[in-house]
Amino acid sequence: MDLLELEVSDVRIVGIHGRDGIGKTALAKIIYDKISLRFDACSFLAEIEETTRQPGGVHYLQTKLIYNILKREHEVASAFEGVQFFKEIFRSMKVLIVIDDVEKASLLKEFVGAELDWFGCGSRVIVTSKESRVLQGFVARGLAHTYNVNLMDGNRAFNFFWQYAATGKSDELRSYVNIAIEIVKAAMGLPLLVKVFGSFLQYKGLEEWIKFKDLMQQFQEDYQKILSIIYDTLGKGLKLMYLNLASFPPDVDCRIASLVWCQLPRPPRPSHPHLPHPIIQPHHFNHPVSVLCQMSLIEIDENKLGMHSMLRCLAREIVHERFHDPGTGAELYGPAIAQDRKKGKRKRDHLETKEAGCEILPSTTFLSLGRANIGRQFAGALLNVRWLQWQGCPQDAISMHLEKNENLVILDLSWSKVTESWGGWNRIKMECLKVLNLKGCTDLLVTPSFSCCPNLEILILKRCSRLVHLDSSINDLKSLVTLNLKFCSELSMLPVKMDGLNALEELLIDGTSVRELPTSIGKLVRLQILSATNCLSLVRFPGSFCELKALSELALDNAKILELPESIGDLGYLRRLSLKDCRGLGKLPESIGKLGHSLEKLDISGTGVSSLPDSTKNLRRLKVLKMDSCFIREFPYIGKLISLEERTEASRYSYIEPSIRNTVLAKTSDSGFATLQLSQRVAYASP
Repeated sequence: MDLLELEVSDVRIVGIHGRDGIGKTALAKIIYDKISLRFDACSFLAEIEETTRQPGGVHYLQTKLIYNILKREHEVASAFEGVQFFKEIFRSMKVLIVIDDVEKASLLKEFVGAELDWFGCGSRVIVTSKESRVLQGFVARGLAHTYNVNLMDGNRAFNFFWQYAATGKSDELRSYVNIAIEIVKAAMGLPLLVKVFGSFLQYKGLEEWIKFKDLMQQFQEDYQKILSIIYDTLGKGLKLMYLNLASFPPDVDCRIASLVWCQLPRPPRPSHPHLPHPIIQPHHFNHPVSVLCQMSLIEIDENKLGMHSMLRCLAREIVHERFHDPGTGAELYGPAIAQDRKKGKRKRDHLETKEAGCEILPSTTFLSLGRANIGRQFAGALLNVRWLQWQGCPQDAISMHLEKNENLVILDLSWSKVTESWGGWNRIKMECLKVLNLKGCTDLLVTPSFSCCPNLEILILKRCSRLVHLDSSINDLKSLVTLNLKFCSELSMLPVKMDGLNALEELLIDGTSVRELPTSIGKLVRLQILSATNCLSLVRFPGSFCELKALSELALDNAKILELPESIGDLGYLRRLSLKDCRGLGKLPESIGKLGHSLEKLDISGTGVSSLPDSTKNLRRLKVLKMDSCFIREFPYIGKLISLEERTEASRYSYIEPSIRNTVLAKTSDSGFATLQLSQRVAYASP
């Protein structure tokens, strides 16, 4: 923390370095969480090295950085465009950026530049790396300071190990303590190993603890060997899952990744159709992903799957050694990433072909082809592919290679040249297809008939900027859970009939030209999330809107709506209502007070709302109330808002109840209810 010197107005990098598994990323996360509120905007870019190995990885990370800082989407077309955007937009902002797992200094310049002159005064960049030399050039010019992470001492390492390993052993702790001390000592104070070893032994008996201790002493510091022994204890299905997860792109949405294994149990639906539930529950106790989480082999954070680089490395070694040995890995499926050799990119894993520098085994489950163009002779190698990424693929390539593939679950054709007349739609057997990603397919004017993929669960049409029409067959997708139409800027209407989408839980129409929602939207009884931000043409809701009984999140930021329907109070499960920058909205309906048992977040920043309805006092579960750049003239009595935790102030007030002026947002020790904090930068007008 001292190296950051947050009170100093310069722009600087602080490097956190140390060996693999020592806790660099964990330390960066702790610091990030602790100081993030002191900056205008923040971004945490995890697993940089792994991500940039993926096709379009640098562009993806730059786009993510822009979104995190500006809270709006801007897709960069090239690394150069990303750099230019940073220079123009971020220069006036005080930002905090964490860039995790950097191995090459040249890569760092794609995100912060060579002189640290892209960001505003007081900005801080935290870089984690195994190598201190990554920041050598910045340190030499006084632009960076570095911190070397030390190994955990014996007591801390033991307590950390015990936190994971001691579950269910309260009656016999004494028998395990001495063995635990030996195991922790052999782990040499590396937090990752301490955590994985503790998690592995969590439900094991004394005899297994002793065996594991003996193995550690036998192999001493050969940690990859010890980790491979833990891998060998997994069942066949978990081995498959672990190896495939290691090959998936970092930051992948676990809702999509888990669909690769169709045999996984789906979370049970609530008995009542209007009761909302998470779109996916990766920690569901029957879900194999939860087993890998419990063993600390993977992590899930906000629905994103992550894996430590040491554990990815282990998986790749296993793939390399065992998948080339017919006697050890024949029954398992392996990952593959194929690259175009003509562009000088190196292949990864498996056997190389002559035509495009591709490595494809017949047992491949996950395949990323980038922009490679492979010949028809490799069609047989794709029979078992369940997740295919072919971003920018040639127009006629897919049908040529996947005509006989009946196992395909995820098809990612984002940024490719497919059109509605593409022959592949009818030639491919896609009965098992769960995810279709057509993001950025700018040649797509009309969607094809979806009769070829009747079991689709996730449909992504984001940034199909010329799309003007959705085929009516979309209403036949009875299993569709997510429909993503973000930034289909030419799309002005949704299908008239949507009542067939019985399973739809997430509808995203941000940045479209949709003018009004169809009446049939009221039939979407399982819809939980409706996001319509930046819908500049959206002005009204149908009367059937109140029938969305399961709706929990409604985002209408920057829409042109003039009023909310009085029936909004009937949405009994609505937790989050965001109306930011709806400048034509002059008031909230009195019925909003009926959401007292559900509403937790309310954002009316930048609206024309000048007073809150009296019923606001009934919002007992409200935790966050945002009113930036608002013109609230008078507050109702808010003493009953007992759950309020965060409030941002309005920019102008004509009158504020004296009893709440300049009070602190906190739970009071005597009354237990939350009060308001009004910043000193508020300019008060006389009543």
